[in-house]
Amino acid sequence: MPVSVREAILSDIETVLSGIGIANGFENDVASVQRWKQRGNPLKDVPCIVITAGPEEKKKGPNPLITARLKVYLELYTRQDEGDASATDTVLNSILKDIEKALYADVTRGGKAVDTDIQEVIPFGAEVGNGHAGLIIGVEILYRHLADNSAQAA
Repeated sequence: MPVSVREAILSDIETVLSGIGIANGFENDVASVQRWKQRGNPLKDVPCIVITAGPEEKKKGPNPLITARLKVYLELYTRQDEGDASATDTVLNSILKDIEKALYADVTRGGKAVDTDIQEVIPFGAEVGNGHAGLIIGVEILYRHLADNSAQAA
């Protein structure tokens, strides 16, 4: 059974982000990329990216299509060892650069979307001694599907 265009887009994001590694021409190795789980996601292996689908707007048109704007949140978690002299912002900015490179390599998400747009980056964990620090990266995906078949991109 074919999956919806929405699911195919989320799956593509997971695949693309899983490819972030030094061996693939990036500056960092991402240890774990996960889809959001209601029972919680393990954050043991860092850097870790958790992908969460956010709100989605859908509008009819152009006929016979539905145009959708899906917000996706990428939660980037990292942890610095006691001996790491790098500024936390420097570490996060380097990984963010890799995430941008990976996402913008194909803004159509394998032909399933019209565009991919990073819209916001929000830091978290800035308190001294917090176990994890990271960024919440808000991404908007514009896509279309047939009105009578949400598995058929258009």
